Amino acid sequence: MATKQYVHVSNTNTKLGASILSINLPAGITCRQDAPCRKGCYAMKGNWLYSNVKDSLQGNLNAYKNDPKLYFESIASQTVLSRFVRWHSSGDIVDAQYFEGMCKVARKNKETHYLCFTKKFEIVNDYLASGKRIPKNLSVVFSAWSDWVPENPYNLPVTYVYGKGFNNELIPKDSIPCTGSCERCQACWQLKKGQSVYFKKH
Repeated sequence: MATKQYVHVSNTNTKLGASILSINLPAGITCRQDAPCRKGCYAMKGNWLYSNVKDSLQGNLNAYKNDPKLYFESIASQTVLSRFVRWHSSGDIVDAQYFEGMCKVARKNKETHYLCFTKKFEIVNDYLASGKRIPKNLSVVFSAWSDWVPENPYNLPVTYVYGKGFNNELIPKDSIPCTGSCERCQACWQLKKGQSVYFKKH
């Protein structure tokens, strides 16, 4: 029982829908410091600022730092029966060890499809450069932001943001538009190499 409760896994994200679980961390401190989206980040305002939400996010980060093995065991046990799970509606991949843990969770729960948007592209690129493979049921999607485009030597899927003040011309013509409902669409979990999706700015 303690393992299951060690990490808070959420199902209250309205865009994701109640059937899609998410594992979240504090935005800002887990994100890359030069991230162009830091100013005005959606996960640093609104409902994310409630004290109970902030405590939950920080609690998850503390859980990882205190016992990484138990952290990922807890996530694996809580998501094993789910069809779709998202890593980090708030926050990002903490470090290389963290990404290793994400891959291990996906390998353990082969019937669960995991999704991660990330700007920590170096961690993922280094993982692949070492000869390791990302599990097929873990969709890792690099996040671009206007003129800021991640290094992508392995041609992983990419997300773009569309809106006023953004370089919308960089968005590929065949990019898939976000429908606004992950529960109904689920396309991001199925993206293949070379594909992309774009979101309207929050």
